[in-house]
Amino acid sequence: LPLCQPIRNHSAKIFNDVADIGYNAAKNLWFYGFKVHMLVTLSGVILNYVVTPASVHDIKVVDELLEGCRQSVVLADLGYLSQELKDRLEQKGYHLWTPLRQNMVGAEQHNHWQLLVMRRTIETRFSELCALFDIEHTLTRSIRGLQLRIEQIILAYHLRYFIN
Repeated sequence: LPLCQPIRNHSAKIFNDVADIGYNAAKNLWFYGFKVHMLVTLSGVILNYVVTPASVHDIKVVDELLEGCRQSVVLADLGYLSQELKDRLEQKGYHLWTPLRQNMVGAEQHNHWQLLVMRRTIETRFSELCALFDIEHTLTRSIRGLQLRIEQIILAYHLRYFIN
């Protein structure tokens, strides 16, 4: 959730006590704002979300994100690629699957096309949140406003999902 244009990253004042600068690898862009981490089913239902400052690494919010999750298999993106995390989650009864980078040993066998298709389905949900509900431009000025806006978007997304 970028809060300003990249040129203003170091001069932005909004949420200056909680937001900070992070990197979006998909867009190859540094941004000032927040990250929204989501737990989504393969059918597209958003089960949980966590908002963090942009600089917080994805691995640090996994426990909070999986809180109350009854699914034992979790498909994640490259931000969650960590053997230590995988081992820790296995002790809790979860099987974490993340794609391997192309230059990693065994990537071709590990990155099975069917699992990648499932991951693409999840990524499509995020694209829908951006395209249909403009989640990247919340225009809020308070934490409560930000939370309300995110929850309104998730509600509208689910209503659209269940109506269709």
